[in-house]
Amino acid sequence: MRITRSLKAAALIAAAVVLGLFTVQGTFALWNASAVAAPGTVSAASFDVALTAVNSGTTTNMTLATGAAANLALSPAGTLGPGTSVSGGVVVTNNTNAGGQFNTAITVGQPTVANTGGGTLASYIVVNAKSAASSTECSSSTGYAQIGTGGLVSPTVGKSGSTIFCFQVSLASGAPSTVKGQAVTISLPLTARQLCGVPSGC
Repeated sequence: MRITRSLKAAALIAAAVVLGLFTVQGTFALWNASAVAAPGTVSAASFDVALTAVNSGTTTNMTLATGAAANLALSPAGTLGPGTSVSGGVVVTNNTNAGGQFNTAITVGQPTVANTGGGTLASYIVVNAKSAASSTECSSSTGYAQIGTGGLVSPTVGKSGSTIFCFQVSLASGAPSTVKGQAVTISLPLTARQLCGVPSGC
């Protein structure tokens, strides 16, 4: 009976963690204005970045039509219990319609882990990340590391190109039974910036 109770407790802890896992927020300027100039119309380009959750396939633009930042929930693969990890990821695509060269760099900032409704579960959660060439790399436990103060920056992403960030959430093996049923939210800020590739600047 002791083993059964232990497994149930681990499952309850896992469910509490997974419910609030991964909120990715994107913020950047959306340029989509036009001005009339004889004899035609000049339109500014749209700085459009798409986000796709690796496990669920859910897609959103980084900035919504209202100008607000989008939130994307990433569904982790696996069941999280004490001493184990689950993983998820996001594919970030540079969908700008700008003419000429338009390279971007995507940065993931440090995660914020917050208890939901009180409790101490957040202090037992560790979030690591890595860049990847393929979404299948997210399920591999190698290469993950904590995100430094400067964030995790992607390689250069050209027009119609993509980059992938993988995230790993771990629950400490020493998490006490008192955290059973508690929940946390994990937020990862995501930003995109244009890289100036010409001598005259952007």
